[in-house]
Amino acid sequence: MTIFYLNIDEESISDEWLIERMKIERNDLLAASDWTQTADNPISNKEEWASYRQQLRDFPSTWTPADTVEFPDPPS
Repeated sequence: MTIFYLNIDEESISDEWLIERMKIERNDLLAASDWTQTADNPISNKEEWASYRQQLRDFPSTWTPADTVEFPDPPS
């Protein structure tokens, strides 16, 4: 599990801002794992990476805005 601390005063920040920050971090994780889905990539666990990336894309629907974000762990 990847945890991001947003370092904010939770009471003074809107949920919309928290959601936007979470999506920025989530999009960074997706971009960092793009290489795993290229057609010419010989990795043996491509399906695990595809599942991880789907979990990241689905993540906003399962998260309650807070000052921490617990993303799923990437495959090893």
